Amino acid sequence: MNRIINYTIPTKSYSLTDFLRFGSGSERFYFESSQSPVAIAGLGIAAQISKDSADRFTELGRSIQDFFQHITCINRSDLLPRPILLGGGSFFGAMESGIWDSFPQAALILPRYALIRVGGETFFSVNQVSAQKDALRSEAESFLAKFESAILPTPSMPDEITVQETSRADWQNAIDRSVKMIRQGELKKIVMARPMYATGDRAIDVPAMLAHLGGSCPSCFRFLFEFSPSTTFAGATPERLVSVSGSKFITAAIAGSIPRGDDPAEDELLGQQLLNSAKDQSEHNFVVEQIREKMIPLTESLSIASTPKLLRLPNIQHLRTNISGTLKTDHSILNIVAALHPTPAVGGTPTENALRVMRGLEGFERGWYAAPVGWMDSNGNGDFIVAIRSGVFHENTATLFGGAGIVASSDPQKEWDETGLKIRFLLNAMRSEAERA
Repeated sequence: MNRIINYTIPTKSYSLTDFLRFGSGSERFYFESSQSPVAIAGLGIAAQISKDSADRFTELGRSIQDFFQHITCINRSDLLPRPILLGGGSFFGAMESGIWDSFPQAALILPRYALIRVGGETFFSVNQVSAQKDALRSEAESFLAKFESAILPTPSMPDEITVQETSRADWQNAIDRSVKMIRQGELKKIVMARPMYATGDRAIDVPAMLAHLGGSCPSCFRFLFEFSPSTTFAGATPERLVSVSGSKFITAAIAGSIPRGDDPAEDELLGQQLLNSAKDQSEHNFVVEQIREKMIPLTESLSIASTPKLLRLPNIQHLRTNISGTLKTDHSILNIVAALHPTPAVGGTPTENALRVMRGLEGFERGWYAAPVGWMDSNGNGDFIVAIRSGVFHENTATLFGGAGIVASSDPQKEWDETGLKIRFLLNAMRSEAERA
């Protein structure tokens, strides 16, 4: 790998989604949430690590130390953020061709240009091969001047969206077969997902959609990965896989869901139904126990909340159990990503059986859907999330995904409705401002 020179300076506070819109036509990457200590939007690729194997996240972890050693910060300071990589990978590993053609099985990217927010401060970074400080300073000043003076078009979202559902009969068959295997003891739980295809009467402004979702659900983790211009994987997920700061980590088990109510009384009633649901508690406990099992070998200490709480989102509520602890000194965030993916919240249990059945029954390519995406810095800190409530966007079309946990008592119609509710979270955000209001 060639030597990369990093030049980072403080700058004024700018909208990260406006930065993405300014960079339309180049590779774009983005991660932001009120829950995360770092928010970043990147344009272009200065350097990239890619891995194509079943152990892709572990192999990324092995490459990280050497990768960062090839980055030189020419104005390094404790007051400036260290170089930050954005990345993720596919759910299963190898992917079929189609909408995921431009996506590697797993990759970490150092953007050419990055707007970074840490706490209340904003920074701008330029990363370039073997550059001189004066040249990078001039490039940074020129780029920021162009960005600040740019007149971005008014965000324009579709007024009309046509939706194409997948086969209800195929869904019924997949759920019936899954339930049969669970009752026969081959599985304990499996997560089945389905796509929905949407076509708008005009192009979908994905950064503007993410900005809207940041207003309606600031605690959601908004993300965007665009390795090839105009083919964009993006979403706003409630589910964190793991966050690491120094030796401390936090994660959560999220599984079990029910709609929000139309008023506070109905909302409270539905929430209590979820807390009291044997089906949802069973589904949730599978996730808690697998996270416990996977994290014990990696940790010095592990703390798991005794009971789940309600996680309320704009159109749905879930059961959530908070989990935290201290890592052993020889483990990094990518070790945890490799160990935890896929959790039973998006895969199933036993894991290998569930993945085999999912691959055979779902009938579509998951790609990066429900897989880990996030950021990490050269100090080993980072935040990875589970890329649900997501879709692939291309001009005026979108392929949106929704999944549901299947256990012995699952009903195909209710699971169809649940996946539809999750898909509509993004579908509604795609619509025009007037229609959203």
